[in-house]
Amino acid sequence: MSTELVNGNTLVFKVSEKGEIEDLNVEGEVVNFVADMLDVNSEVIHLIKNNLIKFGESIYKRKGSFVVVSKVSFDDDLNIVPTIQEAFDFIEMEEIERQLEL
Repeated sequence: MSTELVNGNTLVFKVSEKGEIEDLNVEGEVVNFVADMLDVNSEVIHLIKNNLIKFGESIYKRKGSFVVVSKVSFDDDLNIVPTIQEAFDFIEMEEIERQLEL
């Protein structure tokens, strides 16, 4: 899986071992993003961390969610979870909060 659209509004994309991301074809109502970084080691993570933070900030400005799936927790400003399922759960909670305007 390089990219996969889930529920019509969540794009899951895989980050390679080298920290590379294939072109993201964002179409339609995509507002949520999940970065699958399970195969990325901590050295590469620290090299791309600032770009992830900037990407996450731009998503939140558009009232979307950005979740990183990683075995390593590497930044307090990012939403980092250990599994794809937990990423979907996290996004669902944030969508409920936005609907309730919390």
